[in-house]
Amino acid sequence: MATHSGIPVLNPSLTNLDRSLRYYQKSHINPASWFSVVEQDYHLLLEALEWKNLFPARSTPYCVLDIGCGTGRFPDLLSTYLPESLHVHYDICDPSQFCLTTCRQALQAPLFPRKSWRTTLEHAEGTWAPGSYDVAWAIQSFYCLNHESLHDSLRRFIGAIHPTRGTACIFLGKRNSFRSQTHQLFSQQSPFSAPQPYVSAESVFTMLDQLGANTVIRELECVHTISIWEDRLLEQYLQQCVMDATPLPKWREIAKLRTFLDSFRHGDYYHFPNPCWLILSVPGSAGQEGKHRLQGYLRTVSPARFAS
Repeated sequence: MATHSGIPVLNPSLTNLDRSLRYYQKSHINPASWFSVVEQDYHLLLEALEWKNLFPARSTPYCVLDIGCGTGRFPDLLSTYLPESLHVHYDICDPSQFCLTTCRQALQAPLFPRKSWRTTLEHAEGTWAPGSYDVAWAIQSFYCLNHESLHDSLRRFIGAIHPTRGTACIFLGKRNSFRSQTHQLFSQQSPFSAPQPYVSAESVFTMLDQLGANTVIRELECVHTISIWEDRLLEQYLQQCVMDATPLPKWREIAKLRTFLDSFRHGDYYHFPNPCWLILSVPGSAGQEGKHRLQGYLRTVSPARFAS
């Protein structure tokens, strides 16, 4: 691959989704390294919700849809927060076959794998029956959605849940998160047109509002910490942030990237702030009762605050 200023030239025809599909393969990603840095985000999310309110005891199974399931770390952690008496049909959707397979293997009671689709939210029209899910969530998986089709994608997402009792949950970084800033700065090193910025939590909230959905937000302060002595871990973390296998020495050859990384160094550690919004939403058809129901799903935790 050709290089420009030390960074591989990005194919100008590749979208963020294309790059995601190319990167999220077994040969590239290292889930153990990634989650050694970011798993605390999932614990903050899990502690921010009242799971007994979201999944009250009942005799019939729940149906959950996981969009962009990844390798299944979130449902793996979630299973310990739910009572064993529950039975949850767990459907998954992801464009990576590696992620689908790994996620299904990670599921454990009371989450039981049912259907899986190798597709994206943007191309999932007609994939599942509208209004058939009690809960649909997308955990750190909306970054690569196309901005131009975001309205249709979120309409499809909200439409998957039951119109009166369903709940949608989105967990996504804000526009000023390290992950989003790094992706944009890295992409700008290409001499060709850079990919679109990642979709941000703010953009999703704005679009949900335009769709008439009722929404509540809580901000979680996620910070990723890596020792300055762990070059390989830092390299793997940065590569997954931008979905590109460029080695760390190449990053450090570029003055803008080197200066940017150094700005997050404090003593012997890098501290990368990644503020995220936990967005809970119901269709407009759920009315004010639906919005009131969302408030009951939020738990007061010290690292969290309501977004302004």
